[in-house]
Amino acid sequence: MNKKITKFIEKHYYLILLLIILSLTIKFDYFIYSPGGLIDLTDRIVVDKSYKQKGSFNMTYVTSRNGNIFNIILSYIIPDWDLESMDDMRLEDENSKEIETRDKVYLEESSSDALIAAFNEANIPYTVDSIDLKVSYVYNASKTNIKANDIIKSINGVELNSFNDLVTEANKYKVGDKITVKVLRNKKEVECYSKLIKLGDKIGIGISIVELKNITTSPNVEFVYKKNESGSSRGLMCALDIYNKITKYDLTKGRIIAGTGTISEDGTVGSIGGVKYKIKGAAKKHADVFIVPEDNYEEAMKVKKENNLKIKVIKANNLHEVIEKLK
Repeated sequence: MNKKITKFIEKHYYLILLLIILSLTIKFDYFIYSPGGLIDLTDRIVVDKSYKQKGSFNMTYVTSRNGNIFNIILSYIIPDWDLESMDDMRLEDENSKEIETRDKVYLEESSSDALIAAFNEANIPYTVDSIDLKVSYVYNASKTNIKANDIIKSINGVELNSFNDLVTEANKYKVGDKITVKVLRNKKEVECYSKLIKLGDKIGIGISIVELKNITTSPNVEFVYKKNESGSSRGLMCALDIYNKITKYDLTKGRIIAGTGTISEDGTVGSIGGVKYKIKGAAKKHADVFIVPEDNYEEAMKVKKENNLKIKVIKANNLHEVIEKLK
């Protein structure tokens, strides 16, 4: 029997090699998710003249693998590997590159909001120098050559400084009107066009916009990103780390504090996905505390109980509440 197998392999060596290569390179519309780990924010958020902390604030992440044949098969074998369709995360018929672009914009938004929330909570003044209207998504129904990641600067020569400015200007026209839209694309000014369309009971371009505030603070805060990072679920932990570095009281108290959750400028914490992978990853890396949005709290506690995880779970409604609980 072994001789037959050996002869078959020798005879069809190139075919077998080709099949192996194809199984690793052909991607299907799936991702495989599994528990991730921690990203220590100590050196990822750089604050001039920051106060020292004995412990650390850590983002949690989900490990994601491409849906090739090999990984799909393994997802049915390895308990913590889950197969998920891309349909669960895409808008309309987005491809993986478009999803990544949108999530990169959300990454910038979460950093801006975290900075504002932290300085507001610390009662330290800051200056909003300007606002970038960045395009996160262009809908299929739109009639425009505007692209995701463009920064909208003006409509028919009228400069735009906020999302409200854009809405006000668009409302001066009617459905079908063609307008000239100037954008910044890769740091170069580009003249685009758009025919206005009906969006529910409103008139618009057919794009999603994110307001990114360019802020001057004292002390200065700088974010250090990695190429593979994206999304908005880092917001809460970034806000906590910034707050801890600009105030005298050390919230960490020597602990490894992990968590997840979006954040808005007013400090409100929003829900996220992938909680079960994040809390498992945090526990595996010996975090002392896991902070989770209120909407995800029950799921986190269920995973903790089922897996007997030795980690303290804190429910988060807003930034101020979390700070008080950590104190």
